[in-house]
Amino acid sequence: MTLISLFPFARTLAARLTALKPDPVQAVAPVVPNPSKPVDPDMPRLADQFPVRDPEPAAQDAARLRARGRFLARQEDWDQLSLEIRTADNNRALTPGLHSQAAMMCEGARQDITDAIVEGVASGDPLAVQAAVASLEPLFTDLPDCPVIAHIVAMSHVEAARAWRGTTMITDLSPERHDAYTHHMAAAVRLNDRFDPFEHDTPLWALVRCAVLEADPQPHARVADDFEDLIDLDPGNPHHMLDFGNALRPFRFGSWEILDAQARRTASRTADIWGAGGYTWVYLGALVEDQGAFRRLDVELFVEGLHDILARQPSQVMANRMAALIGYRLGGRTDEGSSRRRIADCFGWIVQDHLRELHPVIWAEAPARPTAPSNAEIEIESLGRERAMSTLTEFFTPALDAGRRLAIGPDDLRVIKGG
Repeated sequence: MTLISLFPFARTLAARLTALKPDPVQAVAPVVPNPSKPVDPDMPRLADQFPVRDPEPAAQDAARLRARGRFLARQEDWDQLSLEIRTADNNRALTPGLHSQAAMMCEGARQDITDAIVEGVASGDPLAVQAAVASLEPLFTDLPDCPVIAHIVAMSHVEAARAWRGTTMITDLSPERHDAYTHHMAAAVRLNDRFDPFEHDTPLWALVRCAVLEADPQPHARVADDFEDLIDLDPGNPHHMLDFGNALRPFRFGSWEILDAQARRTASRTADIWGAGGYTWVYLGALVEDQGAFRRLDVELFVEGLHDILARQPSQVMANRMAALIGYRLGGRTDEGSSRRRIADCFGWIVQDHLRELHPVIWAEAPARPTAPSNAEIEIESLGRERAMSTLTEFFTPALDAGRRLAIGPDDLRVIKGG
């Protein structure tokens, strides 16, 4: 019995996912603020009409899991920590934000090491960073066959390497930073072959393999296979697909042609969970970092995937995430008839059909627009609220300028004729 026989809709989807040149995008009505007409200062602030969820449930659950991991690590109760993480990993347990619960606990377990890494890098002290990570390695003596402990140690090395690299190209690092980067990434690579993700049925270890790709002499040859393994082991976690799309940018390990082909393959393999959403997730990972990804985008398949994602995950966490990514990160001024305009206009139905409350933390987590001012000093909830309010106002002001008004109720939001 095949997937297509079990899920008839997959037959149509499979045909859609064939790598063909996308059809030209049809022009849609522009939604661009009129710069010549100032906004009425007495206009109600649209976002104020939405209830604000604080604390945000996804962030709250992630913080709880990190705190649990940190507590058990500080108690040196490694057996209990490994048991709880392994149970979450086996069950593919996810937070309300669809992050891996096991990965969140692992982050908490190494948080003190991470803090020491940050301090050592800031001080330019590679020996202090090495000592911090090395403090975990005696655990191998007590738990030599535990993939959870090995994951924590390997990812501590990865975090140390990334901290030394920062945002600089590896080839542009100073000799001291390059040596420190190489030391820790090489240590993570040595651990990489210690466990097989499929033999041990652990997405955590597949995550390590993807994390050390940048140290491989030929990452282009491995990126698709390693991320496919991770996604196949944990298909309900969309963050793996976002990371896959990011990794497939030409700046990293792929090309726009490979991105499109792998987005279609991912959608086909995850159709039972996400419909066409796998295509959208992979492309989002690239689009939010580099809008060159629009070159090969099948915009109608992307939009179909948006609908499928929100139909399958009808939570306010997901509605806010998509509103933030589509409306804030990919929104703003766009060219009429462009793929970006078509996607930006999806913000309207996302808000009207799905958004019922605002989660500022999710809006703050979205990548900033290229033209956004520095927000390093802004408290995260304030930043998220500001982004949500400005995006809602930016989108709906043209309708209000045209004499329409919003009717906001508990179950829908409609743009109606004024009166």
